[in-house]
Amino acid sequence: MKFYLKIIFNVLFLLLPVVAFTQTKYLIYFKDKGESDKKYFKKEIIEAELLKTFSNKAIERRKKALGNEIFSYGDYFIYKPYIDNLKELNVQIVHELTWFNAVSAYLDENQKQLISSLPFVEKVEKVKVFKSSYRDESIAPLFELNKLTNNYGPSFDQNNLSQIPEVHSRGIRGENVLIGLLDTGFRWKTHEALMSTKVIAEYDFIFGDSITANQPGDVAGQDAHGTQIMSIVAGKKDGRLIGVAYDANYILAKTEDIRSERRVEEDNYARALIWMEQQGVDVTSSSLGYSEFDDPNESYTYQDMNGSTTIVARAVDSAFVRGVVTVTAAGNEFMSPWKYIVSPADARYVLAVGAVSSSSIIAPFSSRGPTSDGRIKPDVCAMGMSVYTATTNGFASYSYASGTSASTPIVAGIVGLLISHYSEINQYQVRDAIRLTASQSDKPDTVYGWGIARAKEALSFPLIVKRNDGYYLLKTIFENQTINKLNVVIFSEDNSIYKEIELLDLGNNFKFEVKLPNELNEDDVYKFYFTYHTPTRTVRIPEKSELNYSFHLLSKKVFAPRKSLNVVRDFVLYQNYPNPFNGITRFRFDLPTQQWITLEIYDVLGRKVKTLLKDVGVSRGNNHEFVWDGTDDTGRVLSSGVYFYRFLSQDYNVTKKLTILR
Repeated sequence: MKFYLKIIFNVLFLLLPVVAFTQTKYLIYFKDKGESDKKYFKKEIIEAELLKTFSNKAIERRKKALGNEIFSYGDYFIYKPYIDNLKELNVQIVHELTWFNAVSAYLDENQKQLISSLPFVEKVEKVKVFKSSYRDESIAPLFELNKLTNNYGPSFDQNNLSQIPEVHSRGIRGENVLIGLLDTGFRWKTHEALMSTKVIAEYDFIFGDSITANQPGDVAGQDAHGTQIMSIVAGKKDGRLIGVAYDANYILAKTEDIRSERRVEEDNYARALIWMEQQGVDVTSSSLGYSEFDDPNESYTYQDMNGSTTIVARAVDSAFVRGVVTVTAAGNEFMSPWKYIVSPADARYVLAVGAVSSSSIIAPFSSRGPTSDGRIKPDVCAMGMSVYTATTNGFASYSYASGTSASTPIVAGIVGLLISHYSEINQYQVRDAIRLTASQSDKPDTVYGWGIARAKEALSFPLIVKRNDGYYLLKTIFENQTINKLNVVIFSEDNSIYKEIELLDLGNNFKFEVKLPNELNEDDVYKFYFTYHTPTRTVRIPEKSELNYSFHLLSKKVFAPRKSLNVVRDFVLYQNYPNPFNGITRFRFDLPTQQWITLEIYDVLGRKVKTLLKDVGVSRGNNHEFVWDGTDDTGRVLSSGVYFYRFLSQDYNVTKKLTILR
């Protein structure tokens, strides 16, 4: 086969006119990975070679996420004869993207046409370019350090808003976790708050070397933004700046090129994620965002923000299913015509992060959801206005930054703290714990998502792990007094108390676990609550006696209780209010059980014009509320008239009428 293809290539290459063409970067997708080559395509041989390219940490993380089958077809190498044949055509290959069975390469127009016609090539697409979600802000005046009594210095507010100092006080600072940062570059070796950071690897995907700080060919400010972002999560200088997970290990990828504008090419981003995943990264953080192109025909649209169109969205989800918790900026577009979240914040599994002020108010620039297919985004928020950071201006230089790129490393750091504390949990459990303990987890919306991420609450969330001898329930208690005994009360399906069991204190009086009874049915859902005693009081968790957690063993999912005094017994979809409306209207409903919800708007001809929610998990409770601004899925303002809103879940299908008056 290779000989046959070489003849075709050599003949076609000779037919090319000898003309100098401007080259553009393209993605070349292949139809297969060499399955027809029976001597080559043997699973056991390929996977044995793959093992050599992964760190031990990556293999262990994959086993936790995937079981013993840690490799899939997407991981297999790109078929080398295809690459060799492209090189024989003088094609300059930049990156190999195994997850997508593609390579990026610089091509002129004739090469593009030729390669598009090759029998093993699926398609050839131009590499798209995104703009960072960084938002410049004028430097605010520095605090007077003598007025600050805490060790965090001016970084206290950004940490305290997300409950980080109390977690640090228990010795949880990110140890043994590997966090990956994708940004413009990192001048970490020459700043007092970063020089002791444990960086295990770094790579420049623009120039193809291991230097992520500025070097010849870079513009002066190339590594400025990445250095700021790194300091928010990794920095440590007592009295000045304390990062969220300063004791973690770090891996750095320089993916954004600001020589002409702040931009990143999607193949650099995807290749960086593949590289980080092979190194064993647990968490990744990026500030990538949508950007329009010079040619409007090549731009992504809001309709493309569906989690499955852009390479970067598919890349973060590919990393997630392999066990990596991916965190990214929601974007800074709300005050622009775009308004919505930017890719890869539209990815299905990514934690998309919005920005709030120190007083918990949404930042005016923070991008809103939902995704174009109706899923709630952002997922959570953190402080993203006047966040204190290190800068590249000198050894001890500091400033402030604003943007969702500044809030994102705070959430990535909280993820790192959670994994450091509970090394056995998987990426789905981490994502659930972050979202289900955020400040408005009982009423998620498309502005704040599930609310402000809270480290102490996330680490306090009960979790299920499976070990060789069965299932275990894990629980952390942040209590300033001695805990005499922690019990869990488990209910049977008929709501009678099945068993009360004491949890084992793991020796530090705040981390506990218990082996669950083997006779519990893996497929059933059980309710439970905790009680513990201190020298002065008895505490129930959840606090209110009519509320309980619940768990499902087989999926290892724990469901949060509804934070409400009312027990909802019936489903109710209320009339939207106001109605008629001009501006915004609100939809409210009560749920007696947790449901996966779809909420859509239709015109009088039965055409769907807006998807507000699409298969979004909503917990049991009353007064769930979602807001609509009267626009369709493209952002166009709908005209006056009668419309219908349809509520759909696994148990309910209800339609009501509404009216828009302009």
